[in-house]
Amino acid sequence: MARAPNHAAEVERFLDALDEKSIALIDLVSSTKSDVARSSFANYKRFADAGGDFESFCILIEYRLKRLQAGPAREALDARFQAARVGHMARQLKTSIDLIGLVATSRELPLGAKDVFLRELRSIYGLKNALSEPPYSTGMPAETLHDIDLAEKILREIIERAPTLLELSMGLESEAPLPE
Repeated sequence: MARAPNHAAEVERFLDALDEKSIALIDLVSSTKSDVARSSFANYKRFADAGGDFESFCILIEYRLKRLQAGPAREALDARFQAARVGHMARQLKTSIDLIGLVATSRELPLGAKDVFLRELRSIYGLKNALSEPPYSTGMPAETLHDIDLAEKILREIIERAPTLLELSMGLESEAPLPE
């Protein structure tokens, strides 16, 4: 007779692996910032890929959690997952703010800088929105609340300056009047 799978144990193993992925991302942050400050993007690609892997793994865990029977074990695993997710999102938001700041203060924007800028802009927007809504918005540390506020200010500034920052002229000559 085949044994029924222990889904709670599986989720726990996945959460352990998620913790390892989180540590790996933390290890990449300083080298990524250092590279971007020197206008090099080799570590940035690894960092962006690792962040995407983390988020994909979160999707798998979330679906596994939903399959668990309600009760104290599920609640404990769900709380652990939410804490890991909030921790990751808070670190990612801080890192995205730092990276967009590094790109914005560069004297020259080398090839690849625009890609970093746009990716981190999307990241800041998504993370700010996610961290501002339940279930993530409750019990947020003061530093993360500050970063959310800073993200909002950065987004407002970029939105006001978007046409000049992102070259959103859609191919129109700046001297040519817009059609009425």
